[in-house]
Amino acid sequence: MLTLLNKYRGYVRAGDQRFRLELDTLPPEGIESLPTKLWPFIWFFLRQIKGLVVLLLIMELAVAAGVSLMFWYVGELVKQTEYGWAMLLAGIALLILRQGGGAFLQGLYDLVYTPYFGNLVRRQLYWYTARQSLAYFQNDFAGRIANKLMQAPSIRDAVKATIGSIWFASVFTFTNIWLMANVNVWLAIPLAIWLVAYALTLAYFVPKVKTRSKAHADSMSTLTGQVVDSLTNFLPTKYFAQLEHEDARVVDLLRTHSNTFRATTSTIWMMSMTIDVLNTLLLIATSIVCFMLIDIDPQSGSAAMAMALPMALQATFQSGWIMFEVSSVFEHLGTIQDIIDTISKPHEVKDVENAPPLVLKDGKADIAFRHVNFHYGRESKLMSDFNLEIPAGQKVGLVGRSGAGKSTVTSLLVRAYDVEGGEIQIGGQTIANVSQDSLRRQITVVTQDSYLFHRSVMENIRYGKLDATEEEVIEAAKRAYAYDFIQGLEDHKGRKGFEAHVGERGVKLSGGQKQRIGIARAILKDSPILILDEATSALDSESEHAIQSALESIMKGKTVIAIAHRLSTLRQMDRIIVMEDGQIIEDGTHEELIQQPHGHYAKLWHMQSYGFLGEK
Repeated sequence: MLTLLNKYRGYVRAGDQRFRLELDTLPPEGIESLPTKLWPFIWFFLRQIKGLVVLLLIMELAVAAGVSLMFWYVGELVKQTEYGWAMLLAGIALLILRQGGGAFLQGLYDLVYTPYFGNLVRRQLYWYTARQSLAYFQNDFAGRIANKLMQAPSIRDAVKATIGSIWFASVFTFTNIWLMANVNVWLAIPLAIWLVAYALTLAYFVPKVKTRSKAHADSMSTLTGQVVDSLTNFLPTKYFAQLEHEDARVVDLLRTHSNTFRATTSTIWMMSMTIDVLNTLLLIATSIVCFMLIDIDPQSGSAAMAMALPMALQATFQSGWIMFEVSSVFEHLGTIQDIIDTISKPHEVKDVENAPPLVLKDGKADIAFRHVNFHYGRESKLMSDFNLEIPAGQKVGLVGRSGAGKSTVTSLLVRAYDVEGGEIQIGGQTIANVSQDSLRRQITVVTQDSYLFHRSVMENIRYGKLDATEEEVIEAAKRAYAYDFIQGLEDHKGRKGFEAHVGERGVKLSGGQKQRIGIARAILKDSPILILDEATSALDSESEHAIQSALESIMKGKTVIAIAHRLSTLRQMDRIIVMEDGQIIEDGTHEELIQQPHGHYAKLWHMQSYGFLGEK
């Protein structure tokens, strides 16, 4: 008995797996680019389930034809003068096939298509979007991009409405016209004329719905992006007492949203009124033809009425449904076009075909910028024929005014952007020719803003090394002087210490606490290249001294690039490079540079020494 039960469970599990779509799959050729035209974009995803789509089309055809045959069967019953078992069995067979086919069709929608296809599209769009360049995310609202990803099931819904409504109604209506014409040609004329007028009505109104729906979808995305932006930056809103200003911005966008929404719904209302008139005329015309046929031959005329009037009524019932489905299809198409405009932008930074990984011998990472040109999209180049050599294991400090090009050096090194001329090499390998992931695995970046996820402290630190043990995470926290304050953390759900969640972007922590967690994450990653971009700027003097000691230990044997406006933090560097307008104007050790009486670095040092060091 137990063996049979286990076999039954196995069959159930196997059957259940057949009614699923795998969400972690990508197209065989991958996703290096997305179509920028509407129909190729939809087909890009739909082709991945084309077998299921063909099955849905066949089943919808069968179910629609079955409904028409049920009306035909009623007409045949009225026509008969004698009833036999054959008629009864035929009716039962039609009913069973109609109900069974409908149940199977609904199962395909509810168990396979609807739960999985929309999320399959979401997953692949997320995969593609996550590989966009830094510039892509700097030029748009994160909330707006996220909203477009969440609207991806519009493809699913548009296809479902087309197959389940428009295709079904088309098969049903043409089958009805054919059956009516077989009984009497005049009987089919009102429905045929109605179909033409109905199609013309949709052809006139639906494109207007599409255009206005696209404007409505765009206003919704902008509104969502503004709300997310305001809520994410609630601290400056509070500190600068600008609640009314933010409220006014939201009200303006809500007003635009309401106006675009009203434009869409008013068009749908006018279309609905027109179709109501057509439906009334169809019923009147069909009734007149049926009564004319009854006058000619009461028996066959009554049979024709028993078949035709329900068909006409069903057509009018479906007309409103189809109208809204067609409108929703075009609304979805407008939304899809909006998704294309946002998501389908080509990747600015790409791996070359079959890009090999970056491999460093003995973990030695020398860095070379050779004749690099880059301009951030400006007319004049920010960097022109830029050259820089950093031997493996050397610690280099970058100094210069804001906009001098310091962050550009590090951004180009991690391929946040691609150079426009020249090349950058690490370990003798041109970084444009190796895979981006392998490049970034060799580089640890600690920035002025520590980007934390709204997850636990443990998860945030472990992000530097996902397979790290709990002991390794704790050790990294201790080396970053973060262990003590982590022990005292508790979130609103009562989770404490390393299990406490830090809030969106680490909002529940102070600036110094966030940076120490970021440094702990960097310690755990332990890559051969370390970039410090104002890494200790948010720390108090005591914490900074402790962190500098920790950084000294993790910098040993690594190639280090440190950016700092506070020059005292760079004294331990082997070499200091001073930049101005994207060029190197001074290069030497701290002691060498401060000995240059008219040097740029010497001036900066003496300007800061009173404020930070108490020295002359």
